[in-house]
Amino acid sequence: MTQDFFLLEPIPSDAIGGSYDLGLVALSYLIAVLASYVALDLAGRIRAERKPFFWLLGGAFAMGAGIWAMHFIGMLAFIMPMTMQYSLFWTTLSLLIAILASGFALYLLKAKKFTHPALIYGGILIGFGIVTMHYLGMQGMEGHVRIRYLPSLFFLSILIAIVASMAALWLANSSNQGTTGRQITFKMVSALVMGAAICGMHYTGMAAAIFTPLPHMMMPETSLIPSTLAFVVAGIVGGILLIALITSAFKQKLMSAVQVEKNFLNAIIDNMDSGIIACNSKGKITLINYNLQKKFDLNQLPRQAKDLCNYLEFRTLSDNRKIDNDQNPLLKALIGRIRAYHFSIKSLNNEVRQVVINGQPITNAQGKKLGAVIVIHDITERAKMEKMKNEFISTVSHELRTPLTSIRGSLGLILGGAVGSLNEKTKGLIHIAHSNCEHLIRLINDILDIEKIEAGKMTFNLQPTSLPEVIKHAIEINQGLSEKNQLAIKLQGEIPEVQINVDLDRLTQVITNLISNAVKFSPPESSVIVKVVTKDQQIEVSVSDQGKGIPEEFKSHIFEKFAQADSSSMRKQGGTGLGLSISKAIIEKMGGSLNFNSTENVGTTFYFSLPIWHEQINVARKSRHVPKILICEDDRDVASLLDIILTNNGFNVDIAYTISEAKEMLANKTYDAMTLDLIFPDGDGVSLVQLLRKDSKFDKLPIIIISGKIGNKKKLLNGDAINIIDWLYKPVDAKQLNCAIQNIKQKLKPNKPHLLHIEDDSDLSNIIAKMLQNEVKMKSASTLNEARKLLESDRFDLVLLDLILPDGSGTELLPLLCRLHIPVIVFSAFELPNDYIKYVTSALTKSRTTDHELLNAIKAAIHRIGDSHVET
Repeated sequence: MTQDFFLLEPIPSDAIGGSYDLGLVALSYLIAVLASYVALDLAGRIRAERKPFFWLLGGAFAMGAGIWAMHFIGMLAFIMPMTMQYSLFWTTLSLLIAILASGFALYLLKAKKFTHPALIYGGILIGFGIVTMHYLGMQGMEGHVRIRYLPSLFFLSILIAIVASMAALWLANSSNQGTTGRQITFKMVSALVMGAAICGMHYTGMAAAIFTPLPHMMMPETSLIPSTLAFVVAGIVGGILLIALITSAFKQKLMSAVQVEKNFLNAIIDNMDSGIIACNSKGKITLINYNLQKKFDLNQLPRQAKDLCNYLEFRTLSDNRKIDNDQNPLLKALIGRIRAYHFSIKSLNNEVRQVVINGQPITNAQGKKLGAVIVIHDITERAKMEKMKNEFISTVSHELRTPLTSIRGSLGLILGGAVGSLNEKTKGLIHIAHSNCEHLIRLINDILDIEKIEAGKMTFNLQPTSLPEVIKHAIEINQGLSEKNQLAIKLQGEIPEVQINVDLDRLTQVITNLISNAVKFSPPESSVIVKVVTKDQQIEVSVSDQGKGIPEEFKSHIFEKFAQADSSSMRKQGGTGLGLSISKAIIEKMGGSLNFNSTENVGTTFYFSLPIWHEQINVARKSRHVPKILICEDDRDVASLLDIILTNNGFNVDIAYTISEAKEMLANKTYDAMTLDLIFPDGDGVSLVQLLRKDSKFDKLPIIIISGKIGNKKKLLNGDAINIIDWLYKPVDAKQLNCAIQNIKQKLKPNKPHLLHIEDDSDLSNIIAKMLQNEVKMKSASTLNEARKLLESDRFDLVLLDLILPDGSGTELLPLLCRLHIPVIVFSAFELPNDYIKYVTSALTKSRTTDHELLNAIKAAIHRIGDSHVET
């Protein structure tokens, strides 16, 4: 068999010679170079991919097809004096071997660390694969020839294949290092070398082949011209290689662009003053920025969101309580948005920082949750400054107000003649001092007010107030100023007789400020017009002057602190630049809005709106609840008499003439009370009472005993006389029965629904409490912890819930409220996530929902609570 493969004797005299088509030889070399370059490029691409399976598959096909095409074109380049054909089976098998060898090479190259043993073993295996591909392809040559190989050249071709494969692996491993320009140059030079090595192996193998004719073989009648077939194969495979190269280049460019953006984003995140932590949907931490690592000395980083508290100790500011690991902000952000969570953080190096944390889930365009991110704002220094500022404000409030009050009082006494008469010059100087003292007091009061508003510490005593009284009082206060400026304050039209729920002093402060501003900026002999109208359950109060108006470029700044359209004029008029800013904040705190219209050289109108206060909310019921009573009486005449009396007293009556009927009716219907005889044909009433008291459904059912049996009542019932309204003896006394009926009605009198308002804004809680004071019993909770305690101790019929609370998200309570079967109305500045809509009755958004809409939603919920007690 060895003699059939190797030529061991001298070359036969009838050996067939041949020549090479140099054009096809050059073409085979170009294909080898192109295949080598693609292989080098794909090796780097596969190493860069996390999941390189498809790149490995495509790369194996492209690279294997290129090597095989070089081999096939090389065979076509050898011209012999007879027509040759190629076996489809052997040719296809050689292609598959080339693809497998290429796939194995790329598989080795996907490893980021390439060892010398892997280089040697891989080179040997790939070399043998290429040799197998070559000689299987040679086996596919069919014609009038017999092919045997010279052993020396045969083994030399194997050696060349192994060395070429090792060189290819080494070059491919080194081709993706350094700059982009160096990589391209290295790949081009390497491709030229590898192409020459592959061609060297092929043509060495061709030189090893000795062709001798076979007798009795028929010449094929037709055959495709070798050069044509070679160019077809080169075109197809070259196209495949170019597509692979273009795809790789495009992906490389895309990845480079993504990497640039990623580097840019990482640079921004790392240079932010705030700390940032992100995780994926499974809770694996994917990002902790440099600022946070540096500030908290995080040499080791947590891998999972659940482990965050092992590296950063979170504590609440209110009670210094340590946050459990499963309650850390990152895990809570995975569930839903968190906003302004205040914590202190203690790091592993025992440094404590005060922080505010915001966070939210990360979703894609389809709404799928990808993970979460929290932003940690270090407010330690700000908190220190806040403390210093509060101390300064306290100093201003006490150390300046007190002496200024004394100064103003003293100057007032002097001007009033307490120390005798003054000459005109002295009196003028005292007037100047007194006026400037008043100006300074107003400035200090304004500064303190604006500070209280910004800190959320300005208290409001909201009470239903008559609007006409407020307006008239404010006009009276400014009469002196208007007379001094020689103008009139006029009230246009009648003031509607309505009430508004406001802080009287604060509203007076606003109206007084608007009127005084109008007076100060109106020309002499003009008028300031005050007008009050009602619009859509709102009152609108406007104050108009006939001054120069507000310049167009200043309108957007009119409500800013210390804003002055004309500073010289403002100083002349004694303004502080804070009045409008304070007025706007006060009106908004009371549930209204403040705005203005102004035309230069015509005048300015400031106007505000507030909701009209309704003394009582009328909650409509679908149907009146008619109490239902069961008469248990075997005497039909007595039963008819009781039916007439109870029906006339507003009861819906059913009659049971036996114990069996009574049990059946009690099982199938709901009753508010019952009358009971003690003697029946099929049993006794005592046994029925004892049976009912053992059932939680009937243990509190009011019962009137009506019986002819005389004896000790309590002894007769063996201690079961619980919730017995009265005990009447036959014949029935109408007065006694009516008294017992009234006792039943008193017990059946419906109670107000019990509402829990979970809201950290006390002003809003107060407003809603006053709105609903005649319809519900209401309790308020400003935190999640407080709400949970109330839910444990009391039973509530309805919950009005804000989503953003100081110690967490209101969504945390929704599953609990669902289990307790308590209806929920969400009223928050943030929209309710879709995942939680199933838990609530209504979801309303602050600023998008009017007071009217909010009240309608509460009415509807109360309506349903009332209807749940109605027998249908």
